Amino acid sequence: SIGGKKKWRVRVIKNIFPVVTPDNPKAYGYQEVVVETPDYGVDISLLPESHIADIFRAYAQRVKKLQLDKKIRYILVFKNNGGRAGASINHAHSQIFASAYVPPHVTPRRKRAQEYRILHNTHYYNDLLVKEERGPRWIASGNHVCALTPYASMYNYEAWIMPWRRVDNVSQLRQVELLEMARYLKKMLTRLYQEGLPYNYYLHQVVGDQSEHLYLRISPRRDVWAGLELGSRLVVNSITPEDAAVFYRTAFTAGE
Repeated sequence: SIGGKKKWRVRVIKNIFPVVTPDNPKAYGYQEVVVETPDYGVDISLLPESHIADIFRAYAQRVKKLQLDKKIRYILVFKNNGGRAGASINHAHSQIFASAYVPPHVTPRRKRAQEYRILHNTHYYNDLLVKEERGPRWIASGNHVCALTPYASMYNYEAWIMPWRRVDNVSQLRQVELLEMARYLKKMLTRLYQEGLPYNYYLHQVVGDQSEHLYLRISPRRDVWAGLELGSRLVVNSITPEDAAVFYRTAFTAGE
């Protein structure tokens, strides 16, 4: 936990309904709940930046610890906020899912990134930041992190927060990076909170692959995928990433 035993700020506990367990060879892994605050019913966007940074520190500590198990090949850190996003309890929390199983979409994504490196002799996400910086999908630039809305976003108001420095997982972030990422996340989640939008966020990370680039993906869930999306796998997003960038920029320009 982060803080003292009695006056803790963030605590990590075992999930009592895990999808994977260390005693199941066919579904090997660990599933943990990150209790983000001892106070019930408090939205994460209302917490101080320093407290949100503590949540990131808890993520980093647990990811570093879980990597020590050599059977673990995939670690997902994620948060569900709101009923449409799959939240089952009202107490602010997120989860850590670590498994020996690697989801099918991860391997081809890593292969495409490797092909890009071979073809261009550079990293895809580095080039992405150079291309997008100060463009219509750019949200804000900090000393250590930045924020943008991705081209062809899958979700209404989807946004990414990325460290400038390339690291493959949250346990490698420096304290100044954690603090600034917490500041950016608070500003952006405050905008979603003001609009009453449910969301998921998760850390895009591949532990043990130094060519990967960590980022935090915010996926609001305003619209429900219907028959077209489920049947054809073609996602209709009625909010352009350019409009979504404007939506978030107001959180950074307010009070300036």
